[in-house]
Amino acid sequence: MKISRILVLALVTACCIAAEPTWNPADAVKEAEQDIRSGQIKFYWAGSIASFPVGVPFDVAKKYPKADAGIGCVTNDIPLRERQEEYARRYNEKIYAYITQKH
Repeated sequence: MKISRILVLALVTACCIAAEPTWNPADAVKEAEQDIRSGQIKFYWAGSIASFPVGVPFDVAKKYPKADAGIGCVTNDIPLRERQEEYARRYNEKIYAYITQKH
């Protein structure tokens, strides 16, 4: 019984940790602010064959970890891609403003 509780707890924890963003653009700035506070600076990239950092200079973004905001051309869900790009743009702009102000 104790082992099953531990397994269930581990599964729930793994699901929560691996959760993807909602891609709601209204949440992007909140996530960026959380990442700034925790020191986990990254930039979201999007695109099909050639991905790019959305809304920020390539030279700046390539110095930081990449986060996937819809890389690849395997989906036909255009509204999802649009939400991902808008989310990435808002998030990246907040992070970019922070790092350029900081340095």
